Amino acid sequence: MSRIQGKRAVITGASSGIGESIAVALAHAGASVVLCGRDTERLAAVQARCSALGAQAQVHAADVADDSAMQALAAQMQQNNQPVDILINNAGVVMGGLCWEVEPDDWRRLHEINVMGVVHGIRAFVPLMIQRGGGGHIVNMASVSGFVGVGGMATYSASKFAVVGLSESLRADLHRYQIGVSTVCPGFVRTPIQSKVKLVGALDTPRSRARVDRDFARSTLMPDEVARCTLRAIERNQALVYPGREARMAALMHRIVPGLLARMIRG
Repeated sequence: MSRIQGKRAVITGASSGIGESIAVALAHAGASVVLCGRDTERLAAVQARCSALGAQAQVHAADVADDSAMQALAAQMQQNNQPVDILINNAGVVMGGLCWEVEPDDWRRLHEINVMGVVHGIRAFVPLMIQRGGGGHIVNMASVSGFVGVGGMATYSASKFAVVGLSESLRADLHRYQIGVSTVCPGFVRTPIQSKVKLVGALDTPRSRARVDRDFARSTLMPDEVARCTLRAIERNQALVYPGREARMAALMHRIVPGLLARMIRG
């Protein structure tokens, strides 16, 4: 029995990149999709792609950093008798900067989205899944930076380490309710997030910007591959997923030769 076909999925950060690809893949697999984000124009375009596949697709403008907005969305779904079976906590932002140079407001804003955004999604939808008693699945989007610390990425890495840790605890908590939890940890993915990476302090230079652009440009990992890995994780109830060769190699080295991996990262 499919864990996707005929189910309803909420996807945050669904307006582009990985979120868009996951939404389209879910629609293609026979799920109804609820597309969440702040760019309603882009969400409408994704909705059209999903509808063209014969899927029921809805758009909801919501900021994951706003707990009340996520609670309101969950309440609306409940009121409309539209139970949610799958929650994809995908929304996130990237920031580069030396730990001691990143302003507290930047720390807070990034963690409000990358960490509390995940928490808000869980708080809004998991109690309803438990109450309904039909199982379900949660996917939390992390990163290779969620298990390997990289220089100049302390703010981002801290947020993704948090996502990996909370996902592991959540998986243990929800096992009794037949609700699965998967954590997806890709490396560099060719997505529009590249142009939105914020660099601060000593890293806010043309040279650092060029390096970011180069790292994303040379990646062979595309959003569609991350989406395929994500759907497979849902079907198989996989705990940790490493899309792409880079992520799989980093995960293997982190377990077997962590010192060598650290030296390679430092260059």
